[in-house]
Amino acid sequence: MSGDRFTEQYRQLITDPQSRAALLADPKAALTEYFGAVVEGPYRIEIIEQRSDTITAVIPAPPEPGTDRAARLEEVSGRVYDMLHSSGIGGYLIPDEQLTWVLRDMRALWARGPDGNGTSDSPDAAR
Repeated sequence: MSGDRFTEQYRQLITDPQSRAALLADPKAALTEYFGAVVEGPYRIEIIEQRSDTITAVIPAPPEPGTDRAARLEEVSGRVYDMLHSSGIGGYLIPDEQLTWVLRDMRALWARGPDGNGTSDSPDAAR
């Protein structure tokens, strides 16, 4: 094992069909099982399976009723999406600043590992 829990998770998702199916079916449960925890809160995690013959586009949520459409267009067109994995092995698109911090908090939690200090080099230790 490399000691990098995130790379090891991607390796598992590529080689283990059951892990991949579990993540697609229930992302929060699968992430909790693998890493030992997720940050609680009123948010969803949606997994989109990357395919070699598909371009995936993420479109912004429609504006709330009464929202200034010009301001909303400026907000979503000027937003830089948080790509925490940009090397081609996957990524997270976070369209909201508050959710950016949720994901960063969750990754920090996962990086500490099940022993709380980041010394575990096995993703299976979180199970």
